[in-house]
Amino acid sequence: MVVALQNEARTLLPRGDLLRSATVAIGTSLALRLCGMGPEKAAEAARALLADGATALVSYGLAGALAPELAPGTLLLPERVAFRGEDRVVDLSWRQRIEQRLSPRPSGGLLLTLPQPLATAADKARMHRETGADAVDMESGAVLEVAAAAGVPGLVLRAVVDGAATSLPQAAVAGVDAYGRPRAAPLLRALLRRPREIGDLLRLGGDLRLALNSLKRAWSQLGTEGLAT
Repeated sequence: MVVALQNEARTLLPRGDLLRSATVAIGTSLALRLCGMGPEKAAEAARALLADGATALVSYGLAGALAPELAPGTLLLPERVAFRGEDRVVDLSWRQRIEQRLSPRPSGGLLLTLPQPLATAADKARMHRETGADAVDMESGAVLEVAAAAGVPGLVLRAVVDGAATSLPQAAVAGVDAYGRPRAAPLLRALLRRPREIGDLLRLGGDLRLALNSLKRAWSQLGTEGLAT
């Protein structure tokens, strides 16, 4: 499992050790690699998992909505991921088995992977029109690319944080590091420049809780055996 952010990983290992750039076992059949945001880091983590013996790859974590009907907390189990001009299909038989174990039923469709976050509602609407993608993240396409090159199954399990009509506060983008951990000084500077973003940050924090709770619920339904290929 390739996971970019610390709070995403905590839905799987709430009390375990989370070491950056290290493979951490989850039970007997799964392993997690905490990589930080972005496709390059995700690809590096995916290759490291394969080197450590992984026989399938999962991109797991959060996403932003592009389709207006996807509310914060919606669980995503996409069939396809668009990345660098190419659509990659997940392992559909694996996806079907996972979908049958999840309630409420997750949303499918097309996920878009970009190297940078889509921060404004206008950018999200434009990308939705141009690509037809339902949601966006920064890692899944790279994970599926590595899986395809290695000839192993690939899957994506994500939850929506920000809705399509939500613009991310600049403080939320500038105020975290590559692992999603708060950076106090940049966050404070951003809020001093834009104090009106405090309310936006609080609302985003509520949406983040919805998304993380959705991932926790999915994990409680699946567990290590339910997610295994």
